[in-house]
Amino acid sequence: MLRLSREIRVEWGHCDPARIVYNPNFYDWMEGGLLALFAAAGFDMAPMIAKDVDFRGTPLVRGDASFMAPARVGDLIVHHVEVSRWGTKSFDLHHRFTLNDTTLIEANQTRVWARANPDNPQSLAAVPVPEAIKAALSEDKHIRQTIHQETR
Repeated sequence: MLRLSREIRVEWGHCDPARIVYNPNFYDWMEGGLLALFAAAGFDMAPMIAKDVDFRGTPLVRGDASFMAPARVGDLIVHHVEVSRWGTKSFDLHHRFTLNDTTLIEANQTRVWARANPDNPQSLAAVPVPEAIKAALSEDKHIRQTIHQETR
């Protein structure tokens, strides 16, 4: 499967009064990782949504995370994300955040490929994931990115 690894420099604003990363930031980084993974495979979500008024993206329908160790200001952590399972209308993502050799978080998400429900456009309908998407994200490749600017 296509695997994306993104370096993230922890900044002061990412942390809580305990001086560790405030855990909702990891969920934000997971969402960014999903979008970056799709873009790396040639499927940028923003243009896809703009071109197709009925496409609703990949809503999260299940998620879990285990927090094992903290990250602090100045740490350079790495977010690894890849598809771990394909279904007909859904797929699972595996996320892992590391600091050097230490795993900080392991998380899993199930998402569906969604369009506007033709019977009720205000609601969603899960539809089959396009085969081109599955093929591109199933490629055996590892991509590395940096989403921080060094200020040191």
